[in-house]
Amino acid sequence: MTAAAGVGLVGCSSGNGGTTKEVRPAPTPSPTTITTKVADNALSEALAKIAFQGAGSSRKDGGACLASAVRKAGMPEEALTYIVKADSDDIGTVIDGLNKVSEDDAALLASRSLREDVDACIDKAVLPDSSSLNAQSYAPPKAAARPTAGTPNLKPAYPARADQPVNSSIELTKGLVSMFSSYARDESQKKTYAAAGQCLSTVVHNAGFSQEALHFFAGGAPLGAGSIVEHLPNDKDKTTWQSPRFTQELVDCTTNATSIPMPGS
Repeated sequence: MTAAAGVGLVGCSSGNGGTTKEVRPAPTPSPTTITTKVADNALSEALAKIAFQGAGSSRKDGGACLASAVRKAGMPEEALTYIVKADSDDIGTVIDGLNKVSEDDAALLASRSLREDVDACIDKAVLPDSSSLNAQSYAPPKAAARPTAGTPNLKPAYPARADQPVNSSIELTKGLVSMFSSYARDESQKKTYAAAGQCLSTVVHNAGFSQEALHFFAGGAPLGAGSIVEHLPNDKDKTTWQSPRFTQELVDCTTNATSIPMPGS
């Protein structure tokens, strides 16, 4: 007799010789058998916390989309319950913890197909106009309620000497942050662009733009309207800016950024 079975035995007199029979308690349901549906708002909040790491309004915009994505992927309610209870902003921690409960569910959460759907939700929240990436041009979010929203501000925010080449990504960081931030919807998104500045400048510097275009980026004109691509100097630069690979790299920079103030801010 196993120890577990022994603990579950209760002696009962039959009245005919004192024989006993085994009476086992009803099994306690394990956490993995609970099928109560997770509330959509709780799931949205938990997933948004992971995806946006506290990035203000973006969490509100993207949470419902994220919840829909994981449900569509077939994530069971047990796994969704774990995600909500984990209450973490670290996807690695959540996946590792879920792996101890269900390796299959953890693999699904880390899968490329689900990641693509999650990225799409993040893009819509952080870069609302990113749906145009596969159409004509990359345009950061429109600035909120500006009286001159239809007139781009082309005055450089930083001096950039045309007779000196731009040789490093560092020379582009402040200008790109200025340019992108002019399209931000709120302070939270400005912080996101600031945190993504180094990544954005590296992507732009490595993309092969002309020196004229690099000087334009370095100047950091706070356009605040229209599309950046329309101000690039030649067709090659415009093609580079509109390429799917380049635009995805820009989106990845803002997606992976954390809202940490830049030094001196």
